Parts: sequence; structure tokens; C-alpha cells
Amino acid sequence: MTDLAAPFIDARDRLADLTDGLSSDDFNRKPSAKSWSAGECIVHLNKTAKVYLPRFESALGPDAPRGTGPFTYGWIGRRFVEGVRPGSMAIPTLPGMKPPTADAHASAIDPERALERFHLDIARYLAVVQAADGVDLAAVKIRSPFLPLLKLPVGAFIEAMGLHSVRHVMQAERAVAAVGAA
Repeated sequence: MTDLAAPFIDARDRLADLTDGLSSDDFNRKPSAKSWSAGECIVHLNKTAKVYLPRFESALGPDAPRGTGPFTYGWIGRRFVEGVRPGSMAIPTLPGMKPPTADAHASAIDPERALERFHLDIARYLAVVQAADGVDLAAVKIRSPFLPLLKLPVGAFIEAMGLHSVRHVMQAERAVAAVGAA
């Protein structure tokens, strides 16, 4: 289970390093009109967690089938994980997962609130990983909250959300570096 926890811990620690002493203006400054600010990256992760975490938590209850890994997730599951990992090709963000509309130069996100929500969500993800210990992560399947026809193993979704978190924290790092902050 440490493999599933590692990306969430990495994202949490990287974001803590990035935002330590970062001003609200730098948190919200956008590198370009088409790029997200660090704050927008975090709000996107918070919105994603809001829809995925309840699904994970309910799928990993006491009645979930037991099993030991390593687990395999099939071609579609592997493609889903690959599609959200750091360095993969950008895919369009679904409307419900986009941060609030911002002007071309800066967003207006409350850093304290966004970061508090992010850290609470990471703690919940880590609790999900702990609850997943001993569960057959390939046998338990859940539907995508965005594409109801897509039903994948919960393990693939958890792995994807960890990598997705790292991907967008890295994007936040690039945004801060591009605007000359920190």
C-alpha cells in the first residue's frame, strides 16, 4: 500500500515546500492568460477529490472482497492511469472540475482555504489507501463520476488520483517559477 500512498505524500510535501512563505498574489498570479495559477491548480485538485473520495470510501467498506496484490487493471485502467500521470499529454478539463473563472493575469483564490481543503483531502486519500490494505483492488469496481459508462477497478482510480495530484502540484510549481515568485 505504500506505493499507492507515495504520490499523495509527495504532492502534499511538494506543495508545503512551494507555499511556505508564498504570498497570496504569487499563489494567484498566472504565467499567461491560458495557464493556471498555483491556486487554480489546487482548486482543481480539491474539486476532483470532492467527487472521487466519497466513491473510494464507500467502495472500500467491510464487505469489499479481500485479496493481495500486485493487482492488474486491464488495458483501459492502465490507459486511464497513464493519461493523468506527470508528463502525460494534457487533456481537457471537464467543466465541473475547472477552477473559478479568473482574469488573464490572476485568479482570486483564498490560499488559506484552498490549502486547508487540499491537506484535508490528502489525509482522506491516505485513509483510503489504508482502508484499501487487504482489499482486492482489481475486483472492486466503481463508475467514473464524469463518464458513467467508464467502470474501472478502484485501485486504478486511486493510483490515478495520486499521480494526478503530483501532476498538478508540479504544474503549480511551474506557475510560481514562471511568475518569478518564491
